[in-house]
Parts: sequence; C-alpha cells; structure tokens
Amino acid sequence: MPFISVKKMTLEDLGYYPALDNYRKEKQLDLFAVGRVISEHKERYLVKTADNEYDSEIIGNLRFTADSRADFPAVGDWVAISEYNYNNALIHAILPRKNVIERQAVDRKNA
Repeated sequence: MPFISVKKMTLEDLGYYPALDNYRKEKQLDLFAVGRVISEHKERYLVKTADNEYDSEIIGNLRFTADSRADFPAVGDWVAISEYNYNNALIHAILPRKNVIERQAVDRKNA
C-alpha cells in the first residue's frame, strides 16, 4: 500500500490573513490562540484551530459590554481563545470582520 502524506492544516487554510496578526499584536492578543467560529448554538461556539476544535463560550466581559447581537461571535469570525480543558476554550475577543451579513429585524418595515 502506498504511503499517503497528509498535510497538517494551517490557519491560512481556514482563511487567516496577515492583517489579523497585526491587529492581535496591536491589541496585545498575541498571547492567546486564534481560531475560527464554525458553529454557534445558544451562546456556545465551536471554534476550529489548526490543531483542534473547541467547545467555547465568551468571557463575561464580552457578554456584559455587548450593545447588540453584532457584538457576539458569529460563524466565520476569527476569535482569540484560551484553552481551559482538553476540548474547551474561552473566547476573549472577536478579531475584526472582513465581511458582515446582517438580517433585517422581523418587526421592521421596508423603507
């Protein structure tokens, strides 16, 4: 049977780009790991890194300073995390978004 080489996934494979590194350094977030939110369910987030997937939640400061739904992580967001168990992590910050999809609130009328 032939040997099949498996390339290790990198953050760049997930869409990570250099401007995020600059932001992390400017905001002193470079000590945290970085991952991408791949699913969300009732304020729990599945965050993918190059090495693992973490069941994650946001820290209290993010929750209490949020003004709107846009201040919470969404699928596709890059986040700064810290692992606290083998498969669990805390989300400390949301990195700048490149694109945003917003839905109009149900009770709003067309202008």
